[in-house]
Amino acid sequence: LFNSALPKEVRAIFREKLFRQFDFLQATLNEKTYLTGPSFSVADAYLFTVLGWCKFFSIPLERWPALLAYRETINARPAVQAALLAEASL
Repeated sequence: LFNSALPKEVRAIFREKLFRQFDFLQATLNEKTYLTGPSFSVADAYLFTVLGWCKFFSIPLERWPALLAYRETINARPAVQAALLAEASL
C-alpha cells in the first residue's frame, strides 16, 4: 500500500485488507477506550501513528467514526502532544 512502485491492483488488495482491519478496530474501539485494556499502551501509540499515516495515502477515516474519536482521544493526551512537539522540532 505504501510502495508506489507496486501495481495499482496489488495496492487495491492491500487497501482492502487494511480496511478489514480498520473494520475490526472500529468494532473493538466501539466497546473500549484503549486497544488492550483500561489504560494506554504501546499498541495505542503505534495505532495512533498508523492512523496519522492515512492522510498521506488518501484513506478517509470518516468511514470509521470510532477510529476518528480514538485518534482525537490519543491526540489530546499531554504526553502525546509533547512528543509531537518534540518531533516537529527535529
